Amino acid sequence: MYRKWISIVMAATWLAAPLCGAAQRAATATASSQESEEVVVRGTRLYELRAAIIAAEDRFYARYNELNKVDDFDIECTVEAPTGTRFKQRTCRTNVQLTALRDYGRDYVHMLQSQSDGLPVSLPDIDPNIELETRYEEYKINVLYLLKMNPELRRLVHERDEAEKRYNAERKKHAKGRLIQFR
Repeated sequence: MYRKWISIVMAATWLAAPLCGAAQRAATATASSQESEEVVVRGTRLYELRAAIIAAEDRFYARYNELNKVDDFDIECTVEAPTGTRFKQRTCRTNVQLTALRDYGRDYVHMLQSQSDGLPVSLPDIDPNIELETRYEEYKINVLYLLKMNPELRRLVHERDEAEKRYNAERKKHAKGRLIQFR
């Protein structure tokens, strides 16, 4: 007798299932017409756009360093926190600048050691900020020549500019209606 009831319940369920599905579809259609439309927002976060700029710069510098024949004008980028702060920032410098900074640091340490020993001291002669300025025209001619001769390098510059435009446009959208000053 128990098996008979189970068979009847299963048969009733099997026969009633299409009716329940139709009722469920009707209820869903009524409910969806009452609800507002679904809005899908797709966007890129600012940090992702900033990372795209950095990646484009890295590709440019890598290709530039491959093509560049003057080792002094190769460019290296580092992320470091300037003295007095914990905020890290990305800086890109030529080998000329890096060499000048190393020489200045070495001379400055020697000056401090001489001062502690009681010897007469003089400030280091090398100013790392002026070192590239003395060779700037040569550097500029080199960069312009490489850009003129290599379309891939020009494409990489354009790619970086486009990434920056996307970043700035998205940044302005985020700041709309707010009092924020951009540098």
